Amino acid sequence: MALPAPSWSRTPPALYRVSRWFRRLALIVIVILTIFLATVGYSAYEFVSASPQSGGYSASFASNSTVAVTGDLSVANHGWYPLSGFDLSLRIRNASGDLIGTVTTGPETLAAGATTTVPIALYLPISPNSSAASLLVTDQYLAVGVWGNATYAYLFPISVHFEQNKSWGAPFANLAFQVGAPSEANGSTVVPVTVSFSDHAPFAEDGRLGLTLRASNDTPCGSVSYGLDVPSQGFFYQTENVVLSRGCSLAGGSADAVVVLGSATIPLPPETLP
Repeated sequence: MALPAPSWSRTPPALYRVSRWFRRLALIVIVILTIFLATVGYSAYEFVSASPQSGGYSASFASNSTVAVTGDLSVANHGWYPLSGFDLSLRIRNASGDLIGTVTTGPETLAAGATTTVPIALYLPISPNSSAASLLVTDQYLAVGVWGNATYAYLFPISVHFEQNKSWGAPFANLAFQVGAPSEANGSTVVPVTVSFSDHAPFAEDGRLGLTLRASNDTPCGSVSYGLDVPSQGFFYQTENVVLSRGCSLAGGSADAVVVLGSATIPLPPETLP
């Protein structure tokens, strides 16, 4: 009777076993990394889709001949990972496309699933010939552009951008100076000057308006002051007499006005006289 042949079991070499475990570990890492990148991509898309939303803006006069535009932006992180180093830049252009102001805020850190409100304060310097001067006398739509840059999920740069059009009501909308016919009074030349405008801003105007009439060579010919007590959405119409300097002609000259409201002194755009 023949005996069965012996069975030999060969143990794989140690190096082969180690490489096999490395292959399995690499597969696990690839799966985990794929899942991580997929969730980061989805979360980033959710964040970009929920771009910062404006909470509205309000305007008021501030010191140093500026208009203060204040408001806030609501930023929501609906994703699964935190947002760090989030900087926001806001730029405002007037109806003509001229840049009238920019402000940057941040950096902010936003946890996963959290929402934060970022305050915005933009101070626009006003001078008679500046781009921002149109805010004083012209109702218009302002283009508000918001740019944001941040690091998402600790590693990945991300950016958002959106634009909004905001309706702007001018505090001295349709400002006009009407100079009447001159007359003689007590040996002096006097002209009636009517100032009119509408307050389309969300605030009242309580102060005074100083007006200077100038000749074509910029020589002051006369000045007068108007008291202001105009409610929001109100209309101002007032006539005052201006005594002209002897020999001063207003032909081709200008009417220059400065408004004083509390601590704010705001020069209005000059108007050329016929």
